[in-house]
Formats: sequence, structure tokens, C-alpha cells
Amino acid sequence: MNKSCWLIGAGYMAEEYIKVLEALKIDVKVITRGEKRAAVLASKYNVDISWGNLNSLLSEKSNLPDYAIVAVSIDELCGVVLNLIDAGIKYILVEKPVGLTQIEIDRVASFSKKKKVEIYVAYNRRFYSSVNFLKKAVDEDGGITSINFEFTEWVHTIDTNKFPPPVLNKFLIANSTHVIDTVFFLAGRPKVLSSFISGDGVEWHKTGSVFVGSGITENDILFSYSSNWEAPGRWGIEVCTNKRKYYLRPMERLSVQEKGSVQIKEYEEDYSIDEKFKPGLINMVNAFFNKNSESLCTINEHQLNFQFYDRIAGYKL
Repeated sequence: MNKSCWLIGAGYMAEEYIKVLEALKIDVKVITRGEKRAAVLASKYNVDISWGNLNSLLSEKSNLPDYAIVAVSIDELCGVVLNLIDAGIKYILVEKPVGLTQIEIDRVASFSKKKKVEIYVAYNRRFYSSVNFLKKAVDEDGGITSINFEFTEWVHTIDTNKFPPPVLNKFLIANSTHVIDTVFFLAGRPKVLSSFISGDGVEWHKTGSVFVGSGITENDILFSYSSNWEAPGRWGIEVCTNKRKYYLRPMERLSVQEKGSVQIKEYEEDYSIDEKFKPGLINMVNAFFNKNSESLCTINEHQLNFQFYDRIAGYKL
């Protein structure tokens, strides 16, 4: 691809993006605030790296690219995206969740519309090979009839020193929405939702730690979920058709159960692309640069989904 891109950020996700951008032969410039981290990346990758103040670079209008990928810390995402929009960058892929409140998401959506900027939210699980196989399989079966999911977080493994209180207080949005967005992508967002929250064992997540609910999606698919952050569990999605039951647990692999059988077998397909790169990432980035928005999460879609994240978490009842 003969395209150039700025990559804002220099942490773990930025490195994963660099690997993908190099593979796709995208001319990338990495921008980070710290000289130390810039030096680390320069020693590992053959990319242009600039460190310092982002707004100073944005003021140089003649050097702006058409594309930018934002992979900074969660609490900085919204501010960086707004600055990129204001500067005139036209296509932006930003790590989830863009913002931690509906107000922030609405602001980004409104400003991007005003400036005619396309914003996409980097929910890479939409692009997992397993999810792609699942979509094809359920279509062949005649469609999804019901769906169940779990987004239990392993709170005992989370280093709370790595996240500021606002992120911890909204951790379902900051992290668990990877699962919920995938469900909405497969089955549609809710048109009816009943949510129940309890539990006070996670002191940094004030609204609760046990989440149970059910409803009907806009595609008339029944759904349910149950996640207990104080108990064992893992992320997972179970999808029923009239012929089979499919499992994304772990989400990187698809398994299937035939009607009349209790055996669950792995769906035999080629997962090599998700073994070479961070799962889903190269296909998502490729879709972004090719302006193939069929599976990408637009800021407007994210804006509509966000109200349900708030309700599932108990942030807004």
C-alpha cells in the first residue's frame, strides 16, 4: 500500500501495530512523548520515530498524513483524537473505548461529523479468524437463534497501580466491551435489555462485580449474559442456531457442537494469520486503510452501543 500513517503511542499495542504496518508496507511515523521509549522502539523496528509534543507536530499542517492510529493510554484517548480531528487528519483508528463516558463519545462523534473525519474504534475481535468462521457458519445454518456471553474479568491479576481511578471505575467499558461489542456485531445491539448488578468485593469498581442480564436484539435474537468478577470465569460467547451450537471460548478459537451430541469439537480451519500477528489486528488495519467499513466499528455505531455498556455495568441505570 502506498499510504502513510502516524501512529500515536509507544506502548505494547503500538508495537503490535508497528509489526502489522510493516507487513502491509505502510509508511508509518511513530509519535511518542518520551525519548526513552522512542529509543527502545528505534532499536527494534525500522520506522521513523518522533518524540515530543504532539500538538507541535500537528501545527505543521503541510506534513500531516491522511491516516492516524491512536494507541495511547485509555485516559488520554479522547483528548488526542479531538486534537487530530481539529488538525484535519481525515481517517482515524483509535483504540477502545475512545472515552469513558457517553459525553466524551458524543463529543468525538459530533466533532468528527462537523469536520468530516472518519473515526473507527479498534475492536479487533471483530476480525478474529474464529469470528469470521462463525459468521459464515451461522449464515449457512440459517442464522443465530440465541446467544449467551460472559465477560468475567480476572480482577485478582489486575495491577491497579497501572490504571488511574477513572479507568478502574469504568473497567467494564475500558476492557470488557471487547466481548460485548463482538456480541452486538454478531447479533445486533439490544432493543430490550434487563440488567441486574450486585457484589461489592471489587473496591475499585463501585457499581458492582456481578452482572446478569438478558434481552432481545434489534435482529430479534434472544440473548443473555452472566459475569462474576469475584468468581472463576473467562471471556466467552456461545451462539445457537437451529442446527448447531458454537463456542468462542477462548475467543481466538471456534468450537462446535452438533445437534444430538454432547461432544464439542474444535472447528478445523486455518488460524495462521492470528498466530503470526496479534489476533484480528492485521485484518482490521487492512480494512481501515482500504476504507472497508463493513466490519469496522464506526464512532456512530460505538455511540449507539455505549448506552448499553453503561446500563450493563450499572454506570447509568
